[in-house]
Amino acid sequence: MTLLELKNVTKEYPLRRRRGQLKKKAAVNNVSFTIAKGESVALVGESGSGKSTLAKLIMKMEKLTSGQILWNGHNIHSKQLNALTLYKNIQMVLQDSSSSLHPRMRVEEILLEPIHNFFPDKKNDVEECLKLLHLVGLDASYMKRSPNQLSGGQKQRVCIAKALAVQPELIIFDESIASLDRYSQVSILEMLKRIQKQVGPSYLFITHDLESAIQLCDRAAVMYQGEIVETFTHWERELLRHPYSKLLFDTMDFDHKEGKVAAI
Repeated sequence: MTLLELKNVTKEYPLRRRRGQLKKKAAVNNVSFTIAKGESVALVGESGSGKSTLAKLIMKMEKLTSGQILWNGHNIHSKQLNALTLYKNIQMVLQDSSSSLHPRMRVEEILLEPIHNFFPDKKNDVEECLKLLHLVGLDASYMKRSPNQLSGGQKQRVCIAKALAVQPELIIFDESIASLDRYSQVSILEMLKRIQKQVGPSYLFITHDLESAIQLCDRAAVMYQGEIVETFTHWERELLRHPYSKLLFDTMDFDHKEGKVAAI
């Protein structure tokens, strides 16, 4: 079952007028792909390739220039799908966890806010907070802590718990582990795999790190200069055709026989 479908999505930004003509630059150019229920898809590319712009288009934070983005067959950028329905079904976890968490709110209050917004009649909401914390590998002692009492990895776990609080069908991770140390990255990737098995959300995992994408995702789309240049499901060098995709693999040590990847 297809949850999200992008059809020839393009986003252009105006540049300076030159000789009376308004020049435009395509941050995203004619991008198409799908995400099925329960699937993990990586969007891999360097900074400036258009990955985050694409995420903003999906979340209706930017307007499309052309193309369609469909959620369960409904056009996200039309009046068919209101904002409440969109954000109930699609959540986003950003790279900067500190800016995503209110500095004066305790973890309990941070998690209760989306629960009260989307499930006003829900009882035992504190119990629900404890379940969410357990799901992301934190115990009850974190309920009364404020963000400045948490490490970077713990803050990101709270952000993930906050996203899970509304029971979304899709979570977009926009470079969500990029600022963490390698141990925290691996730990959170393992946690995300476990959460997907237990709860079942789909993932769009946006990253510049192919190794992380391999550890988490079923398939990957490589984005370069605003375009999807290659999509593949088997993590083997021989299947890659585009020079940028090959370059990504060249920065890693890939054992074909064992299927393991380790950063050089």
